[in-house]
Amino acid sequence: MDETESEYQRLLDARAPEEEDLTKRDRRQLKQPVTCVRPDNFFRWHLNRHTVFEDETDPKRIKNGIYLRRVGVTAAGRLTEAQIAVEEDRLGVRLPEPWRDVYRHFDGGWTDELYWGDMSDPRMYDPMPIPQYGHEYLALEDVAPLRELMPKEMEGYDWTRLDPRLITIACAEPQAVILDYRDGVDPRVCCAFFSRYDDDPVESWERHEFTYWWPNMRVFFRGLYLQDRNI
Repeated sequence: MDETESEYQRLLDARAPEEEDLTKRDRRQLKQPVTCVRPDNFFRWHLNRHTVFEDETDPKRIKNGIYLRRVGVTAAGRLTEAQIAVEEDRLGVRLPEPWRDVYRHFDGGWTDELYWGDMSDPRMYDPMPIPQYGHEYLALEDVAPLRELMPKEMEGYDWTRLDPRLITIACAEPQAVILDYRDGVDPRVCCAFFSRYDDDPVESWERHEFTYWWPNMRVFFRGLYLQDRNI
């Protein structure tokens, strides 16, 4: 077992056991189809301005009022290697794989179906590694140190105290997804939660019960899955 697999397994083993008293609706949700995430399917719903639509032909979907289907992404919605390199120079970091590859397919996007865990055993309380206020990852040109983005979301705190090596790839009050380069060039991945009710959210976010950590992007990506639970 390699390091990525062993770290992935360790985090799976640390998950809270599934509760026995799930409601019938909970159980129906967990029986929905599950899809493993790849760089080319990360976003079920891309930013609308870059989405290619076709007329829907499925009579059942048309009957339900769905007249268009998303079939692809325009060239402007994807980044070239040169464009990625320019943004990396601006940020002063090299993006980890396979996240770099995501930008080659999608320059940011939206999804509300993303979870982290064991796709063969989805659980109701698997973390959603995306801000639940907006469900959107940033276009690469908008990615920035956390200290530059948080004041727009939560005013009144000294966000300049945050280390500039905390690079934000998604941000919506009060959550952010962060690449943490403080320990080197292979960043940890964090789904951070900032509580207005903490005495000092700038100081306490790393230890918050709703903040999740992964040792690197490979482990993070290894456990991502898509499941539509809106039933």
